[in-house]
Amino acid sequence: MAAAGAGGCADSGKGPIVFFLDGAGWYSSTGSVEQGLRNAGYKGRYCTHSWSAYLGPAHDHFVTARTKGVGKALANRIEKARKSDPEARIVVIGLSAGTAVVLSALEQLPGGVEADYAVLLSPSVSAEHDLTNAMQHVKRRLYATSSPRDALLATLAVNADGKSGPPAGETGFRLVRRTEKTEAAYSRVVNIRWQPSYLAYDWEGGHTSVTRSTVIAAVIAPRVLSDEPYPLDRPLVNIGALATRAE
Repeated sequence: MAAAGAGGCADSGKGPIVFFLDGAGWYSSTGSVEQGLRNAGYKGRYCTHSWSAYLGPAHDHFVTARTKGVGKALANRIEKARKSDPEARIVVIGLSAGTAVVLSALEQLPGGVEADYAVLLSPSVSAEHDLTNAMQHVKRRLYATSSPRDALLATLAVNADGKSGPPAGETGFRLVRRTEKTEAAYSRVVNIRWQPSYLAYDWEGGHTSVTRSTVIAAVIAPRVLSDEPYPLDRPLVNIGALATRAE
């Protein structure tokens, strides 16, 4: 059974809170993610959510990450934080296989309970994972980083969510079916694709380098510490086009 719990913070209380989940067998990214957020001006609570079964990276990736109870443990923490402060900003960030746990948690939240933002760093879940249900529990936007230079994801035989297709961390998420509900959900999903300009922030496109404090401060923090849409964001579905089509 996977261990799951707080990393030196209280889920209950007032004010903003960030939950961070590391990847499978990778336990050293939380410090740089927190530092990046702090450097960008974040002053709220920062909680590491441990989900590993400590049976090795392969077990975490192929078994633990898709275990429903593991996602439920995170969902319980999000729900507790939301009940404690209905107006607080809640941001959930996952790395690699930890993104499968994030999606599972969002999908298991009760109706009316939302995080403000979800951030999936180098997600080792399928690019064709249907985000519709998860997005019912994300108030604002879901961001997912991707890079064709991610050599680790290129070696995966199976995604952490158990679903087929290329990992989203390589190609970005894709809208695989079109209904009014899915298109509305994907109008708030934004792929952040690696580009050469990100070399300035020490993200060379590798799997875990996206967690460096410089990347978090310059690329991620401005998107999740403000309620306004980030000017460079291009959601998977253009909500303006949807409105025009509906008229």
